[in-house]
Amino acid sequence: MSMMKEKQLNQKPLLGIIGGMGTQATACFYENLHSLQKVSKEQEYLDVLLYSIPSTPDRTAYITGQSSENPLEYLIDAAQILESAGATCIAIPCVTSHFFYDDLKKAISIPILNILDETADFISGKGIHKVCLLATDGTIKGRAFHNAFEKHSIEVTTPPEEEQQKLMTLIYDIKRGAEITVNAYTSIINEALKTGADTVVLGCTELCIFAEEKMKIPGVISTLEILAASALRKARGCD
Repeated sequence: MSMMKEKQLNQKPLLGIIGGMGTQATACFYENLHSLQKVSKEQEYLDVLLYSIPSTPDRTAYITGQSSENPLEYLIDAAQILESAGATCIAIPCVTSHFFYDDLKKAISIPILNILDETADFISGKGIHKVCLLATDGTIKGRAFHNAFEKHSIEVTTPPEEEQQKLMTLIYDIKRGAEITVNAYTSIINEALKTGADTVVLGCTELCIFAEEKMKIPGVISTLEILAASALRKARGCD
């Protein structure tokens, strides 16, 4: 056994986060992680190591063939840095980056949480059989979420082209820090709820930052909240 591996086994849990894709989603993920922890003193909070890399090339642009700049090498570099620094597991609060999950997993020896599988498991456990997926063009074209849901026989619908274009505009506006109105967000959610799905899955973590507004609309699932709960359990060895 390597010295690094022995050190990881003997140390306290240390959650590594590959963030910055985008920055608001990463901040929201950390807030979710914080709010889930009920402690009697500061020292009981989970140790976290965050590496934010907003310079990572656009995942959707690469997956859809609009760019030849592969984000994978950035993700591998970040994961290896976190592993070398002593992280015991890694979470990535960016759904589209999970297109590269299998290759990234091969590059390191510590576990990487999979937001796709965690969400599919959660939804299956709720007895939900049909979802409307709100996600980036890259996630939809790469079928990353589709594959995870289909393992559980969950039917997936996506918005029509016009609504998908509005959704992508909203996502990129959030990424660049533009001011977003609640109406722009809720109108897309309400259209998705008309598809006949049992629930709407916020399959892009950018969409999950509207926590307060989201909670006012029934039938909406935040992948960011699911990832935070899973990260907390698994980092502490409860799963």
